Amino acid sequence: MRILLTAGGVSPEKIDYVRDKINYFVFYYIIPFVCFKTTYTMPFSLSHLKISLVANLTILSCVLLSWMIYKIIASRKEIEDEVVGSLIMCSAFGNVLYIGLPVLTKLYGTEGMSYAFTYDFLASTPLTWTVAVAICMRYGRAKSFKLRDSFLTILKIPPIWGLVVGFLFKELSVNLSKELIGFLNLISTYVTMLMLLIVGLSVKVVTPEKFKISLPAIAIKVIIAPLFALFYGNIAGVSGIPLNVCIIEAGMPSMLLSMIFATAFGVDMRTSVEMIFLTTICSLIFLTISLWFFYF
Repeated sequence: MRILLTAGGVSPEKIDYVRDKINYFVFYYIIPFVCFKTTYTMPFSLSHLKISLVANLTILSCVLLSWMIYKIIASRKEIEDEVVGSLIMCSAFGNVLYIGLPVLTKLYGTEGMSYAFTYDFLASTPLTWTVAVAICMRYGRAKSFKLRDSFLTILKIPPIWGLVVGFLFKELSVNLSKELIGFLNLISTYVTMLMLLIVGLSVKVVTPEKFKISLPAIAIKVIIAPLFALFYGNIAGVSGIPLNVCIIEAGMPSMLLSMIFATAFGVDMRTSVEMIFLTTICSLIFLTISLWFFYF
């Protein structure tokens, strides 16, 4: 979509402006209601806890593996720390909300949506604002990192409170009208289209000059991460739809937030953009293969 708008004469600045406005509206004013509806209407089961465990282990394993690989590569050739930081971050943290959620909702309905939120807000989001920030601080040009600030940021994220309030309403047996539930279901239906619109406005076509250096990170994000999810899922006793959710979410492309982190903490922006573009293309291939084997 971004390519079409650019070809139509719309400036990149205007595209980014519209994307940011839509993203802000969706994240702060729509997703919290979807999170509320999901936790209010879906039973919280052992599968949710297992998905959280598998997701955390998968992401942390990707961080460790990427760090080990790029430590070896950096010892053999000259690579800027800022580039290494972006590669490690983009190899482990995926776009599990804006791409993963629409895909899983389409495949598995409300149950898939519930598991997708679990993967994100009980694993990906907390690790993003702690581990990913720490990576950026280690390799970027910023000078300080306070874990307390990351936790405070997590507490300020509206979707988190949507999940919490929905869970409390459910546990306190607060009855909501059918009309309100219907309205929340309608919001859930249209939010996926807005999420995909945001992705379409974000992905930029680039010609990577450092493709060989990026290749290990791409392989970790798109191929190895799903294998980690399958491995940890089998150990945790996860099967069926929850296991499929873990595998598909693990193979999502690099998170869009990595561009913001690159600007905020001084890791390499161009590498982050390249990783988002390349892993998005590769993830489409992975997703097609996954659906061939796992969608029944």
